Amino acid sequence: MQKRSLFFTLSLLVVFSLLLSSCGAEEDGDYYDDEYTTQEPADEGFSTEEPLSTGVPGEVVYDFGFNPAENGFSFPNYGDDIPATNLTASELRRMFGDQVCARLDGDNCTLTPPAEQWMEQINGDMAGGHCEGMAVLSLMMYTNQVSASDFGASVASELDINDEALQREIAYWWATQAVDPTVGNVIKGTPMEILDVVQQMDVNGETYTIGIYSADSGHAITPVGVEDKGDGLFAILVYDNNYPGETRELFVDSRDNSWTYETSINPQVESDVWSGNADSQTLDLTPTSARLELQNCPFCEGGGFWGRVGGVLASSAQQYNQIFLDGEGHILITDENGNRLGYVDGKIVNEIPNAKYHEFRMDASGNAPEPMYLIPAGINVNIEIDGSALTEESITDLVMIGPGFTIGVEGIYLEPGQVDTAYFYPAEQTIAYETEADESPYIVVGIENPDAEADYYFEVQGADIQGGGIITVYLDTKAGDLLVDAEKLNNEGIFDFYLTRITDELEDEFAAEGLILQQGSTVYVNYAEWTDADPNGIYFDVDLDGDGVADDEYVVDDTE
Repeated sequence: MQKRSLFFTLSLLVVFSLLLSSCGAEEDGDYYDDEYTTQEPADEGFSTEEPLSTGVPGEVVYDFGFNPAENGFSFPNYGDDIPATNLTASELRRMFGDQVCARLDGDNCTLTPPAEQWMEQINGDMAGGHCEGMAVLSLMMYTNQVSASDFGASVASELDINDEALQREIAYWWATQAVDPTVGNVIKGTPMEILDVVQQMDVNGETYTIGIYSADSGHAITPVGVEDKGDGLFAILVYDNNYPGETRELFVDSRDNSWTYETSINPQVESDVWSGNADSQTLDLTPTSARLELQNCPFCEGGGFWGRVGGVLASSAQQYNQIFLDGEGHILITDENGNRLGYVDGKIVNEIPNAKYHEFRMDASGNAPEPMYLIPAGINVNIEIDGSALTEESITDLVMIGPGFTIGVEGIYLEPGQVDTAYFYPAEQTIAYETEADESPYIVVGIENPDAEADYYFEVQGADIQGGGIITVYLDTKAGDLLVDAEKLNNEGIFDFYLTRITDELEDEFAAEGLILQQGSTVYVNYAEWTDADPNGIYFDVDLDGDGVADDEYVVDDTE
């Protein structure tokens, strides 16, 4: 996005009687750029049947009727500064259907391991702010698509942020920005085109939230009207959830097709002026109707497609695996041809064909998390976890989630200057983790088996691995084995093993701690033969010399 010079901004402020507010996501180069995921200005999203309304200076030429003091929330946008509840299994089932449940007991849904992991990552991202959910839900309460009375009041401004049901509802609508068909129906355009569509909002028809973007952040606001400021200058009147009770203004200048907005993560933080023009494409609109559809499940077996417009899967839709970083630091993803996606010298590059990234509209904290990265399914990648910019240690998770599976590394103690590498082979459900530190992260693997007896989730923790090296975990679903390969460890280690098995009838758990992991050996965990009712525990086979033949076998009992 292009920023105006201070001189130009100040000259605008002479004309403006009021300036404006903020929340967290950049989109330059992300998946919105694909032709099947956006509506271009000539598309049906931009109607030119109605001329732009104009009036005398100071006249409100369009009034949606939404009063921020009454129809907005009385509390400001929040992140993890309050102990809020976000998505639960109920919200995921509502968003994607019963396919997210490994088992159903009445209304009680036990999520599949990939669903549980996805929910955990999305909830973690909400720590940066809930502006998207608040912008959407307040609008839907005004249009009676959601009833405020379900949460104990007649209008949004009377609701209490401490209501867990309300928190979960805000989280639900926040999460729609991460999935199709909501993403596939986002409308991008010039400032004047956005202004035109806003004036076509109908309380009984289509409504929109506005996304605004700076170079490294973004925010969601609710349009409520348009005022003609005179001399070709217009103000989109908005409810900004960072400023409860206020009507704020996003200025659109028809003379150069530009926009300007004064932003702040909250009224107590110094504001910044954001701006853009017809070329920057830093305003967008998300139609409410797209959020009401059953959303495409990115982590369900057979899902993971991106490219739904109007609920129809486009012929160019690609199946993707999603990559999340939870914690400080940055990541750089490299495919087998050396193409990169991620941070290079403080800026995001994207060289991987058909790959995408998406930063959420959220920021209430001023610290936007790492984007969600989307890699075409089947591509093997290595990922550097870079702590070069850190000033203190950060606990970090790196997870890949795809249709029917999840693999990742959790609990990395990333220190300033530390750079670790993870290798992902999604088709083989394999992950290798390399570090020079004496670390104890968890390697996690989850699998959904809709046609098999059970779903499984595994954790392998290097409890005592000195000198670093590479540890590899591979899930062989055909043989029913989980392999832990210590061929490239620098020293002997000790690891802990945890297993969750979910069937239609029950959920079993198994734990074994203090297991020896000899340097150069491979341990085969015969998980498929175990049930909680088995008194003999789980069989572990050990290949000591890497020739593929077990040299030892022993039974491990459940330590819990």
